[in-house]
Amino acid sequence: MLKKLAVLPLLFAAVSISARAQNCTRDALKGMIADYFKAVQTHDMSALPTAPNLRITENGQVMQPGEGFFKSGGAVLLERDLIDTERCGTATVAVTDETVDGTQTLAVMAVRLKVDQGKVSEIETIVTREAEEKRFYNPKELLSTKDQDWTTPLPADKRLTREYMNDGANKYFDAFVKDPSVLPPFAARCDRWEGGMHTTPTGNCSPKGLVLTHTHRRFEVTDLELGETAVFVNFATALPDVHVFKYNADGKLYLINAVFGGRNSNEIWPEGKDTAMK
Repeated sequence: MLKKLAVLPLLFAAVSISARAQNCTRDALKGMIADYFKAVQTHDMSALPTAPNLRITENGQVMQPGEGFFKSGGAVLLERDLIDTERCGTATVAVTDETVDGTQTLAVMAVRLKVDQGKVSEIETIVTREAEEKRFYNPKELLSTKDQDWTTPLPADKRLTREYMNDGANKYFDAFVKDPSVLPPFAARCDRWEGGMHTTPTGNCSPKGLVLTHTHRRFEVTDLELGETAVFVNFATALPDVHVFKYNADGKLYLINAVFGGRNSNEIWPEGKDTAMK
């Protein structure tokens, strides 16, 4: 009898872990993303289940629930989602309607959601707006890529590890020097969009020769099925930014989407802890 009683706490713990894991299935996390965008479009936070300790930032600034993009955002016109079932998080790059000072315009935006026991505990948003980023702002050009395939899973026997994809992403940021000693595993053709603007017309994503330092790199969300990883970073030390890297079945990096907005030389997830590259 005592042995049976001793087993009960372990069983309860297993049930609890299983229940949390169910909240982190791809379908459940996709549902959270849908709820987030419903809350944005309706300007009603009640559409999104949130934890009591919810933290929100926008372009590196702490926001209150219902403020910022929750007030100004609108319908989604383009959406690319990364699902990380191991870390119970998501990252999305999107083009949406947005109303700024009474005028409807378009925003290129990214959002990271962290889910804890079925409720969102972290919302990190980065928004590229025309008024702030006229040079790198072209939502219509990003919309023209709507037929790119960002949703087909890699073959099971060709899937890459989290470590491999994040190492390649890290090497990309390290390569912003005059003569990089190591480059990421770029495909023969690699294309990049920044704020919606296509910045690699020759199909070369190497930043060789552009000397910049990128700080506070956080490897928050990696989609092992799709071969995609999202890195949040202070680009050039002061630009809140997320780069999404997509790999092909040969382990080569061939698509990059970058979203940035505002200016902030401090860590863009205030008081947050860096997520290990693993």
